[in-house]
Amino acid sequence: MESAEERAYRSIINMIVFHKCPPGSPVVEKQIAEELNLSRTPVRNALKRLVSDGLLDSSKNRGCFVPMLSRRDLDNLYSFRMLIECDCAKKVALHCNAIDIKRMKSLLREEKVVFNERKEEIYLVNEKIHLAIVTASQNEYFVKPVKQLIWRSQLYLFFFDSFYMGNVSLNKEKLPDGNFKSCEEHRILFEAIQSKDPVYAEQVMEEHVTATYELLVQTKWH
Repeated sequence: MESAEERAYRSIINMIVFHKCPPGSPVVEKQIAEELNLSRTPVRNALKRLVSDGLLDSSKNRGCFVPMLSRRDLDNLYSFRMLIECDCAKKVALHCNAIDIKRMKSLLREEKVVFNERKEEIYLVNEKIHLAIVTASQNEYFVKPVKQLIWRSQLYLFFFDSFYMGNVSLNKEKLPDGNFKSCEEHRILFEAIQSKDPVYAEQVMEEHVTATYELLVQTKWH
């Protein structure tokens, strides 16, 4: 059974996904608690988690709020993702094991189901896929910063990717074989890692991160 804190956590994310809390808007503990008919403690804890995850910002004067989005921030965000995630892909290719491979195949199946059913929770599967690679790199210092980077990236997808506007985006179009482009990119990425070729795995990760970045730039700034 879902706890009150988990309910608050997911509800606040959904408010952002469905554009009820646009960039720069406050996310007020008291208001959320009243809307969800919850006490303020689980809502407060959920807000703390969302700040830690990177989906919300906070300050002493403003409290919690949805971060403002900008081209400069997007550029910095994806530059950092490129550095860390490419290095992780390279390291995983050197020593991935049967458990890692089984996990990757399971995530690909899960992602395909979510895409076919057009569930907004695709962002959760995307987080799992990227964190699975970081975790398999066996560098625990990368896990938290990459999680924050992924969640901050999700904000740009929530507001700029037409999937969350009720349409299919460029990165979620179906290819001639019936697969979604995003699913295909992740399949190729996992195969590159499983090939145990670190240079190839690094290259494919770079292409994947770059494709998402370019999609967002085309959608908002072109």
